[in-house]
Amino acid sequence: KEICSEEGIDESTHAIRLDTSKCVLCGRCIRACEEVAGTSAIIFGNRAKHMRIQPTFGGTLQETACIKCGQCTLYCPVGAITEKSQVKEALDILANKGKKVTVVQVAPAVRVALSEAFGYKEGTVTTGKMVSALKALGFDLVYDTNYGADLTICEEAGELVNRLKDPKAVFPMFTSCCPAWVNYVEQSAPDFIPNLSSCRSPQGMLSSLIKNYLPKLLGIKQDEVMNFSIMPCTAKKDEIERPELQTKTGLKETDMVLTVRELVE
Repeated sequence: KEICSEEGIDESTHAIRLDTSKCVLCGRCIRACEEVAGTSAIIFGNRAKHMRIQPTFGGTLQETACIKCGQCTLYCPVGAITEKSQVKEALDILANKGKKVTVVQVAPAVRVALSEAFGYKEGTVTTGKMVSALKALGFDLVYDTNYGADLTICEEAGELVNRLKDPKAVFPMFTSCCPAWVNYVEQSAPDFIPNLSSCRSPQGMLSSLIKNYLPKLLGIKQDEVMNFSIMPCTAKKDEIERPELQTKTGLKETDMVLTVRELVE
């Protein structure tokens, strides 16, 4: 950590990696953070030749109001801010999994984003090719996060009906599907926390089934299932670290999240 700090590398969050040694001081990340994400987690620090991009208040990114949405990574032209890559770690697990069952769930946006990354016509759905590629990488089971979304919708509908019947219920009811949005509410607008739905995100819904129900079907232990998730959002990397999304024995229900860019890599 000390070496990273001296070299201008910030890896304090689970989702975003900041390397100021690559920064060209264009300021696009700062504008994205302020104007797109609606927060101010990064700023220009110091002056003249000592100027650099840094987390607000000069601390680490984790100590700021960063919501891990990753908008800064989309606007950075030189790779100074990127998602925190776990590609090597994922490949190591797949290559040395032994008797463990490797499971992966894929968000619906991924199959379209992949087509653009590999030069297909914009909007092309590559579900078949994607599943084949994931199997070739070493995943034993591939699931569609759409099923988790169906579960979330059902639960949200039930919660909304219950709120409508309760004269003391808080309205409007906001979705809790996006972890970046949940982070924003918790950190910058805590008065609206009661308005958030109590439902998990689609990723959280499906991961709960994969980690708690699937081992029973397969006749194995929970820790023998490695549950991966392919998502289009860096905030999902942060979401899986929440203590609420652990099994009763303390295992993370989602072991690792990879972004589309990591999958392409």
